[in-house]
Amino acid sequence: MNTKRLPDMWLFSLTIALLVIGVFMVFDASYGRAGQVKYTGGDSFYFLKRQAVYALAGIVAMFLAMYVRYWKLRRWGLVLLLLSIIGLALLFVPGFGVLVHGARRWIRVGSITIQPSEFAKLGLIVYLAALLSAKKRDIRDWKHGLVPALAPLLLIGALVMAQPDMGTTIVLTCTALAMVYIAGARKRHLALVLAIAFVLGSALILTSPYRRERILSFVDPFEDYHGSGYQVCQSLIALGSGGVLGVGVGEGRGKLFYLPAEFTDFILAVLGQEMGLIGTLVVAGLFLCFGARGFTVAYRTRHDFGRLLAGGISALICGQALLNMYVVTSSVPATGVPLPFISYGGSSLAMNLLCVGILLAVSRYPGPIESYEYESRVNGGRHRRPRLSGDRYSRSPALSSSRRAGL
Repeated sequence: MNTKRLPDMWLFSLTIALLVIGVFMVFDASYGRAGQVKYTGGDSFYFLKRQAVYALAGIVAMFLAMYVRYWKLRRWGLVLLLLSIIGLALLFVPGFGVLVHGARRWIRVGSITIQPSEFAKLGLIVYLAALLSAKKRDIRDWKHGLVPALAPLLLIGALVMAQPDMGTTIVLTCTALAMVYIAGARKRHLALVLAIAFVLGSALILTSPYRRERILSFVDPFEDYHGSGYQVCQSLIALGSGGVLGVGVGEGRGKLFYLPAEFTDFILAVLGQEMGLIGTLVVAGLFLCFGARGFTVAYRTRHDFGRLLAGGISALICGQALLNMYVVTSSVPATGVPLPFISYGGSSLAMNLLCVGILLAVSRYPGPIESYEYESRVNGGRHRRPRLSGDRYSRSPALSSSRRAGL
């Protein structure tokens, strides 16, 4: 009989380490701007306090998810997918979506803003894990396996691109393809999907002026230093000035109104300037170890749904971290993707911690789920008192006579 294990402590420790670094870096990178912005009231701790609240909420969600039997999520796959689509559609309904810097990515609920695309990531993963585990015999068939699995991605991707948010679309696509690969899809089918995605992405870039500018600035960002290449140039200057050991914690100048998005998408540049190449490699190493442990959990899990769930979450978090690092180092054209656990952002942080909780839940049950269900029934039966039903009690002659005698 399989017995449940303790959660994977390596995964848990790596997550906490990244979270601690993230909360500190949000304060370090934001206190200058927070003290100067009107809507913060001049409170230098404004972003730190908000990030700490979201971190606490995310930790609670992680612990709750950690002790849930993960296979119970399978029945909620379609519901989560539909809720994700509804949330993304609400962005375009007047009165719901909030327009910030030309992008409509947030829904305002009172004083709280929610980013539906973050919830869509988890909804897509759970849905694909449920669908692919049920269609594991058909996944190698193009018509009956791969196309039905990727159809929801087209709808969600279209809604995310309409915001516009190409970075999240890339992350969603890579995560879905990773799950399909884990499920056993043919490599030539995946190659064809990648080719189609490349063509569609190229068309979207060529038909959008600001995306074309980003491609041109990627080729030579210093050619248009004060225009489209400014953000990337400041990121490279910050990283370069940090050297190997950095200029010292809190001593970086890039965060002082030089580097845009200094505590969100480009927070790694601030870290690199202050902690140098060593600090940057430490963060990259933590994500590398996280991915190794996450995919190890997926490899060891003997249930298809759990294996796909663990693989999808690991691909999501590590793929997003890799894309952010590529953007910050100007290895790919700039796109808005936060660094998991480290960049400022409530929805992203809370959902990433929730995903880690689900991943830790999978690590607790590596065997077939039937054995855990049987164990639960057996252990539950040991603590139940034997009961006699009313019908059987009344039909027993000896007991009936005793009742009539008042015994």
